[in-house]
Amino acid sequence: MLLAQLTQQLESVQALQLTLEAETACLKEKNFSQLNEILLKKQKLLHVINDLDKILATKISQNEIKEDKELRAIKDKIENLLPICQKNNAVNGQLVELSMKSNKHLMQLIKQATGKNSVTYDQKGALNSASLLGKDIQA
Repeated sequence: MLLAQLTQQLESVQALQLTLEAETACLKEKNFSQLNEILLKKQKLLHVINDLDKILATKISQNEIKEDKELRAIKDKIENLLPICQKNNAVNGQLVELSMKSNKHLMQLIKQATGKNSVTYDQKGALNSASLLGKDIQA
């Protein structure tokens, strides 16, 4: 029973690592079409990992893992993967933050370009408060 739970925990952490890598790729490529699906998968995996961790954290389970070489090896693999997952998740958080800042800056530029207060100059150098994205463009 404990072997099955520990193996499931290892598989869940490995799946989480792959999911975080997929999330990183989506964020770097700004391919947001799959991001929602990836985030849902990530959330489900985190719930599974948390639920299994509660079961495996009991004193009885921990003692049995310490005494069994095979169980200890699986636990060691899990403990080696967790910092990698945490690092990937932190990187993804930074990518989201940078993307949000970039989008905010772009929105400000668009508002300035189309706003009433945008100022341009005509061919004679006189002020013209028309929109920078003019209506008479025939491209």
